[in-house]
Amino acid sequence: MKTKRIWLYWTIAAAAGFIFLIFVWWLISFLMHQSGNLLLPYPLDVFLALGEILFSSDAEPTYLGMGWTIARLLVGFSASFILGAILGTLAGLHPFLKNFMAPGVAFSKAIPTAAMVLILVGVLYSYQGLPAYIPCFLVFLVAFPVIYEAFCSGIGAEPSETIDALKLDGASRSLSGILEVYWPDSLSYILLAVAQSLGLSMKVSVMSEILVNSSSANGGLGGLIQGAELYLQMKYVIAYSLVAVFIIALIDIPMHFLKKGIKSKLEN
Repeated sequence: MKTKRIWLYWTIAAAAGFIFLIFVWWLISFLMHQSGNLLLPYPLDVFLALGEILFSSDAEPTYLGMGWTIARLLVGFSASFILGAILGTLAGLHPFLKNFMAPGVAFSKAIPTAAMVLILVGVLYSYQGLPAYIPCFLVFLVAFPVIYEAFCSGIGAEPSETIDALKLDGASRSLSGILEVYWPDSLSYILLAVAQSLGLSMKVSVMSEILVNSSSANGGLGGLIQGAELYLQMKYVIAYSLVAVFIIALIDIPMHFLKKGIKSKLEN
């Protein structure tokens, strides 16, 4: 009974917060419209536009944009996971490689994301076909340090008695030792890294699509947002943004509970 009350309490609080957010949005729109500034549409106009881009006969570009954005996310994240697993494992086993990788990993974590987009545009724009995949490169650069450090830290946290036992068997740095001992024991670190980086990767993917200004044929959700903004169709800008928010929420919400469970497990 107590659990149900707590759940009901938090549900009511969240619903009230959502209603308050919509009211503030409506109030700001009303005040702007009163002063002659029509750039911020009313919530109802945006929700009608959202229904139009999702359920009308002209909804195909929206789903193509969602497909392109998710595809770029998966390509960039998969590449970062594979390379992060390989290099993170090797760095966890070899201190020299860990120190060698440290400056590059620290740099990739510290550099502003928007600046990295501009750098990638400057480097790749002269190569035909590559600019549309700049979001893949950016997702890789954002997710790689997190994945790399998860594998490296997980192996580094291996108990000394386990390492001694592997040395006695001659498997301390063998493939079987990695696959059967190090990686399974590092699973909490790895899952936590995925939970921390996947939603962030989606956000930077959409942001980079907007900044890259790809064509509407393969611009993803960011391209659709940028195209609507170009013609000052702000209700569609916000509607496409809400689609991106919904996808990010589908990623973030389960990842949030996964991260919460893993953190409590690591603390215990």
